[in-house]
Amino acid sequence: MKTLIDSYFLVLKTLVIACLVAITCLIFTNVVLRYGFNSGLFFSEEISRLAFVWLVFAGAQLMLHENGHIGVDIVTRRVSPGVARCLLALTQLLMLYVTWLFLDGSWKQTVINLHVGAPSTGISMALFHGAGLVFCILSGLLIFTQLVRNLMGTLPAHTPAEPSAAEHGAVE
Repeated sequence: MKTLIDSYFLVLKTLVIACLVAITCLIFTNVVLRYGFNSGLFFSEEISRLAFVWLVFAGAQLMLHENGHIGVDIVTRRVSPGVARCLLALTQLLMLYVTWLFLDGSWKQTVINLHVGAPSTGISMALFHGAGLVFCILSGLLIFTQLVRNLMGTLPAHTPAEPSAAEHGAVE
């Protein structure tokens, strides 16, 4: 199971890199064509925007998995580990609720825009809004798994690194 999950997140990292490369190549090519040859790629902006949206959602899910988002631990560092686990569970429940709200909105937008084409390429705008749909489903599963592991006590405790001497204002 761990191999499957690691493979999935490796695919996500590859998707992020592919999106970055595609965006860079499309925009660079379009700039060169516009300024050098007075022409351009009519689809460059739409494909770049679509790749950027998928890149953002894939990156957000990677950070969710790696606990890389900004966290405020001013309270949890000052309470007992049991209370910290309860606060983490409360946070995870709130995240599941917000993910549900986002899933509901993404679903509605995807259905509404299913037969709406993008202006220059004609690609269904459901592909644009579907990124949120995919993100919510997969992130909801990830958050739920983390919540269950937290409640069972198998989620490793997140202990922030001790501040260095430089952060305390000491001169080395």
